Amino acid sequence: MTTETTNAVTTPQAEQTKPATQERPKMKRNDRMLLKLILIGLLSVILLIPQQLILHMVSERNATSREAEEEVEQMWSASQRVIGPVVRIPGKNNFKQVYLLPEELRVKGDVRTENRHRGNFDVTVYTADLTLDGSLQLPNLSEYVDSVYDLSKAEVLLSLSDFRGLSENVVLRLNGKEYPMRSDKDEELGSVLCCRIPVAELQDSASASYSVRLPLKGSESLMFLPVGNSTSVELTSNCATPSFQGNFLPDERTVADSGFTATWKVLALNRDFGQSVTRWCEYGDEVSHSVSMHDNEFGVMMKVPVLQYQQTTRTVKYAYLFIFLTFATVFFVEYRRQTPIHPVQYLLIGTALLVFYTLLLSFCEHIPFFWSYVIAMLMTVSLITGYLAGILKIRKTALMVGALLLALYIFLYVLLQMETYALLFGSLGIFVILAVLMYASQKVKWYREE
Repeated sequence: MTTETTNAVTTPQAEQTKPATQERPKMKRNDRMLLKLILIGLLSVILLIPQQLILHMVSERNATSREAEEEVEQMWSASQRVIGPVVRIPGKNNFKQVYLLPEELRVKGDVRTENRHRGNFDVTVYTADLTLDGSLQLPNLSEYVDSVYDLSKAEVLLSLSDFRGLSENVVLRLNGKEYPMRSDKDEELGSVLCCRIPVAELQDSASASYSVRLPLKGSESLMFLPVGNSTSVELTSNCATPSFQGNFLPDERTVADSGFTATWKVLALNRDFGQSVTRWCEYGDEVSHSVSMHDNEFGVMMKVPVLQYQQTTRTVKYAYLFIFLTFATVFFVEYRRQTPIHPVQYLLIGTALLVFYTLLLSFCEHIPFFWSYVIAMLMTVSLITGYLAGILKIRKTALMVGALLLALYIFLYVLLQMETYALLFGSLGIFVILAVLMYASQKVKWYREE
């Protein structure tokens, strides 16, 4: 009787507690999914820290590359800016001197570039053989006679940025006579080549023809100032990656794998200073009769374009998008296949995605960016695909995830090569990716009762 009573009493309690024990697993399953999503989000945020460290490393390597360029420039020669020739007439009693600019300036030159290696970095230097010729049409000098100017000390000046680039002595040929030039200092132009000229003999002639041969070494860029009433510059070079700089672009230019040719023509009407100058300055100011060299110079930059660091920096900035999309794909696969993936395994996958950028940076310092990208991409995709195949035990699913990741890397590379349509293409690509994720999320039963 006691046993029956006990059974009668305990049976209803068991029936009441049975639904409670079935309810807890349902809550745990939903809570587990929510906790997994929170952990994945936290891992994504935590992985932003090494992303920033990688960006800092790229900046350091770029700075190291620039230091290597500066070291080569110190041993070879720096960028060159050619100004002149101009006639300087000094003033008497500390009066300001005046500079008379040539009527015509023609520059022809052949620029041969070569790469010098400094560590892992390439630095472009050049050797230029320049010929400057034209005419000096001196104005009526009667206003300078018996005035504050000393015609007996008139000189022709030729200014260069770095005299270490001179490989031969420079001689000025003026009206058939030769005048060896010497180095000196000018209070306005700085370091100059100069020679005394007999202005009195030139006053009677309508114009004086001149020519100067200038063998010159330099690095990075070669710039000119249009000091002639009519200035023309014609350059040929074996440099296949020129970048035309300054206030005037070439009137004609041809760029090929074998090099480039470029021709400039600048008139006095195109610049903002006249044919007589009292002051030269680096940047424009309000001083009358002054030349703003920075605002009027033109030329070509011939340095090796260090694009790999810029492209790597742009690539690293998309790291979070890669991490988010890869984690989302793996999570959907985990949910559909009912194969639990530990957060530590998510962390390892995210780390593999970040290692891609260090591989890319390392390779691109030795081989072209395209091949660096391809090698780093294949290594990363292979590593993650093989890892997922070991976790999921389903090779087909792992290959599908690897294919999606490969497509994402290809999309990023195409985006990096674009300039004009980069924003449009990127926005459309992200829209398509978001649409795919939204479609995939529809098949997930977020509050599954099973």
